[in-house]
Amino acid sequence: MGFIRQSFKRQIFAVFLSVSLFLVILGGMVTVQTFQARVVLDYENRDLEQQKYVTGRISDMIGLADAAIDKIQKSDAIIEALTTGRRNSFNVYADLYEITNDIRNFSVIELYRGGNCRYSTKSGNSSDSLPDYYSALNEASRRSGTTIYSLNPGHASDSGSELLMVRKIVSGTEPGFVVIRIGQTEIENQIKDGINARDGFILVNRYLRPFCLLGTAADGKVLSSIRENLLTAKNYNHDLKDNIYMSELPDTDILSIYITPPVLEQSAINAGYRVIMLLALLSVLVCLLVASRFSVVFSKPISELYQAMKRFRKGDFDTKIELNREDEFEQLAVGFNKMTSQLKQTMEDQVKAERKVNETRIAMMQAQLNPHFLYNTLDTIKWVGKANQVPEIATLSASLAGILRSSISEKQFCKLSQEIQMIRNYCDIQRIRFDDCFDIEIKVEEKLLDAIVPKLILQPLIENSIIHGLDGQKNGHIDVRAYEDGDLYIEIQDNGKGITDEYIRALENDDVETLKGHLGMNNVNTIIRMYYGKDYGIHASRLTERGTLITVKLPLSFEEPESGI
Repeated sequence: MGFIRQSFKRQIFAVFLSVSLFLVILGGMVTVQTFQARVVLDYENRDLEQQKYVTGRISDMIGLADAAIDKIQKSDAIIEALTTGRRNSFNVYADLYEITNDIRNFSVIELYRGGNCRYSTKSGNSSDSLPDYYSALNEASRRSGTTIYSLNPGHASDSGSELLMVRKIVSGTEPGFVVIRIGQTEIENQIKDGINARDGFILVNRYLRPFCLLGTAADGKVLSSIRENLLTAKNYNHDLKDNIYMSELPDTDILSIYITPPVLEQSAINAGYRVIMLLALLSVLVCLLVASRFSVVFSKPISELYQAMKRFRKGDFDTKIELNREDEFEQLAVGFNKMTSQLKQTMEDQVKAERKVNETRIAMMQAQLNPHFLYNTLDTIKWVGKANQVPEIATLSASLAGILRSSISEKQFCKLSQEIQMIRNYCDIQRIRFDDCFDIEIKVEEKLLDAIVPKLILQPLIENSIIHGLDGQKNGHIDVRAYEDGDLYIEIQDNGKGITDEYIRALENDDVETLKGHLGMNNVNTIIRMYYGKDYGIHASRLTERGTLITVKLPLSFEEPESGI
């Protein structure tokens, strides 16, 4: 399984082959079983028709015999002879032969008075002795007017017996009976054209004693098995390989059993399954060829995509895939080509951004010539100012030294509190320069003082407010406020002359040419966006009455990033 999972091509091959084999085997089995069921159903219908035909012939025989009994019962000559006992043979036989003309070819008709046979259509003298089937006469006597169907005990055996039809037609101390005897041979002659050589037929009474056993049922084995099944409360055809069809003849106690061999022998079924296996083996060869071809067709685009990704990882950013297809693989190829183009463009943009940030930093630090030397010199000036009691010089030196100290730090980020201290130092210097013509008010929540921000982003904005906003006016005022609203917002508001719409649009569009003279604000905006993306940066607006509001939006974070751009 591991070998297959290591290759998409092999997976397609294995799946296609497995599905194909499954469908071939399943289809073959369904075909054989469907064919088997269809053949069995067709033969079962044929067997039922055969049984219906055979049963119909026997029913016709019995029907003719029963109709003859009805006519005998209406014959005055016969009734008088059986009632009085006087022999009037000519008239009796005349009526008897005329009435039984249609049934004498398959039966013997006898007339009894008491227990003695007085008249018979059988050749020879009729017997005056009590017949073996007296029990049938006795039952017919109890059920006067009803035809009794019984075995002939004198001819009964496991191989068959005569079928007796007995009806009492005269009452009295010596009742009269009509007895019709139908032998097994006569029954066979009537139905033999309806039984195939491989079929069997059994005619039994309600106790499963046979009147006749014909064809393949002649040995009595099937009847014996049926008896055993019924005696043990099983279905009558339990464990019998032959098809058994059992039905009752209408208005009689006689059952007909029709036996046919299995439609399909087990050997034929096994042969069908062997054919399926042979077809399955042939299908394996075909499936191997087809599956191999299909796996190549479907895995080729994946392989090309994989190779293109390898080339891209090795630095070939101009990698493209050309599949010339119209399916999902073509969509993957188009998506890959777009992705590589976008990644290439993103990398180029990142290089440009890094270059721009570096240029911005250089522009902000160009004025620092030997900053350590300047810092030491300013420290000396501060102490000279204090020694000569000139506090302004000490303030200027200390504030400028603080600014330089922050500027020469190699860190790219600092706490907001450090930025606040820098603008305080810067404003101390500018108030001395502009003779205290402005003041500044700073409001920052205590918890936000530890927020991490890019270094040197507030001083250029304060400088812009003092130089371009207040522009030397008296009673100038600058408000600095920081607050949290999901992100960190720092607002710088002055009451100067206000920023123009042109500068607002230029700031939004990074129009460097228009922002000449406001490069500090543009540089800060550029740095913020380089660090955090286009969703962050500077927004400028002109206040309704007077002045400008600069809003700086930054991500709120209290941890310094691992590295900058």
